[in-house]
Amino acid sequence: MKTCTGRFAISAATWLLVTSLGTPTHAQQPQDLIVHNAKIITVDDDSFTPQLGTIAEAMHIRDGKIVRVGTNTEIRGAAGPETEEMDLGGRTVLPGLILTHEHPWDWNPVEPPLLRAVLNDDTVVVRTLEGSPTENAAAFPEVLAEAVRTARPGQWIYIVFTYGPHYEYAPWGTGRFGRVGFDPQYFDPVGEGRYMTEEGAITKEQLDAAAPDNPVVLRDVFVSILMNQRAAEESREVFSQPDVNPEDQSSGRAASFRWMFQNVVMRDFYPQLVELMRLGLEWWAGYGMTSFASNAYDPMNVRVYSELDRKGEMPVREMWSWNWRRSTFLSDPYFVHTIVNQTGRGSDYFWLGGASLMLGGRCVSAEPLASSNLNQARALEILREAGRSNCSYVPGTPAAQLLYEYIKAGGRYVNHHAIGDRDVDSIMTVILQASRDAGMTDEEIRAKRHTFDHSVLFPRPDQVEPMQQLGIMTSGTPFEVHLGSPAVFDLYGERVTSWVVPKKRLVDAQIYNTLELDHAIGSTDLTVFSALSWLITRRAWDGKVYGMDQAIDRETALKISTTWGSRYLVREEVLGSLEPGKWADFIVLDRDYLTIPQEDIENIRVLMTVVGGKTVHLVPSLAREIGSEPTGAQVRLGGAPAQW
Repeated sequence: MKTCTGRFAISAATWLLVTSLGTPTHAQQPQDLIVHNAKIITVDDDSFTPQLGTIAEAMHIRDGKIVRVGTNTEIRGAAGPETEEMDLGGRTVLPGLILTHEHPWDWNPVEPPLLRAVLNDDTVVVRTLEGSPTENAAAFPEVLAEAVRTARPGQWIYIVFTYGPHYEYAPWGTGRFGRVGFDPQYFDPVGEGRYMTEEGAITKEQLDAAAPDNPVVLRDVFVSILMNQRAAEESREVFSQPDVNPEDQSSGRAASFRWMFQNVVMRDFYPQLVELMRLGLEWWAGYGMTSFASNAYDPMNVRVYSELDRKGEMPVREMWSWNWRRSTFLSDPYFVHTIVNQTGRGSDYFWLGGASLMLGGRCVSAEPLASSNLNQARALEILREAGRSNCSYVPGTPAAQLLYEYIKAGGRYVNHHAIGDRDVDSIMTVILQASRDAGMTDEEIRAKRHTFDHSVLFPRPDQVEPMQQLGIMTSGTPFEVHLGSPAVFDLYGERVTSWVVPKKRLVDAQIYNTLELDHAIGSTDLTVFSALSWLITRRAWDGKVYGMDQAIDRETALKISTTWGSRYLVREEVLGSLEPGKWADFIVLDRDYLTIPQEDIENIRVLMTVVGGKTVHLVPSLAREIGSEPTGAQVRLGGAPAQW
């Protein structure tokens, strides 16, 4: 059965907005539980100091919420005849991690264990290439040929290229600026995400010749996609509108990789898609993520998560936001006011947090260095031109006007992909003008908690004060430090490198800022704690340290990934710390986050993840110790935790 047509993709969007805002009844949680003999770091101090607040030994959980925290004697003395007790053997407990710009539905289709669990050669012929670029290039022709031999005529072939266990083979750096100094053969200065072999780029024509009877999609573990003619034809069956159809006729690249998989490749396999997305949330819970925020991007994502929410099957919580990338909605006042008035509504597991309009561009004030290691004249000119013209929100542009109308109507601007500092200048100008024209006071403006995500190249030092005045929050991905800093250093020099995810600058200015990964890590050895360590060490993929003046201590990194994240989600009353009255969302670690050597933080393992008092991830060793059953996608599907 086909579950999505071109008309459905648009007309269902408003219906999904309404149906996603119900209040479902979730599955029963353990009624009464005491966790004791632990080091519970509550993070009940959310100030801009390294102080974390109360460190307790035990906590009492009832009906999915924390009743009290305290000493073993205090809490165990309150146990009743029906109370279960869990002895954690002195292990460290943290609040669940909150990622404020994550989209698991985009990463699930490139995480090999999830694909293997849900799809097989009877549904979609899936193959993954997990070696080095040289190895993948050599293997690709035969992998494609074997997939074609295996597939029935008309059956989908889906091939994923991974970037190595530490993203060491990623051919790009930060914000599409390009990565230099690694392997020029795989460097694409235009940021078009070409798939490369030793003979050059894989082309649509090559795919057409190799698979004339099958739709073929190639996908890397970030955002690049390439498809053949058969796949393009099927995409047009689903997305007939010119502004929605993902096909780039000239090359076979797709403008929207996320629409292609969920709506086209999986259109006859909706039950499998639902299971893939459910398992994907479980998989991310295995990293310690208990809540996240993201643009919805695609009505299908809202549909699936709404269905899981109504059935009580959401493993973790999400604050979703509307991503206005379809012109049908942009100028409709009715829709604008619907979004504004529904913001904040939903269930405990799935609620609307606001909207953004479009992606930010490579709009930077910095000039590339003439002595840059990126010495191709054409590439340098592209970067200079991007800094001058690739600015989405310059006053007078359609995007600036749409943003003005949304802010003036009372909307919250959230989950915006921001790259260049000049775009941030323009957006803040629009926010201030629209808010003033709406008659908002300074306090009302700050209460909106507008956000900028990624922190690729912002804020500059002089942008801090206007951010403070507007109450702007920022999300930032340590991957920009790890992958992007070398490229930024080569292109722009040391001064601009200190603009890359400048956490110290934000903390010193008392601007709430949060954590995101914004990368698939299911094909890697990386974890959320790997990313946190990069904020502390500022160490990049090449082993060097960049922008060390923006490094933060481990205590601040913990606040960024827990209690401050709850402010981004506008749920600080129930999320972000382990305090009475809040949801019992917590993780159990294999080592003490506060006392281990700094270089060991990246090696922390999450042994257990609990959301609303319900265990959604538990490794075998701790399961045996507490007399329970191992659970969670990473355990069941053979991830590393299955051996812990």
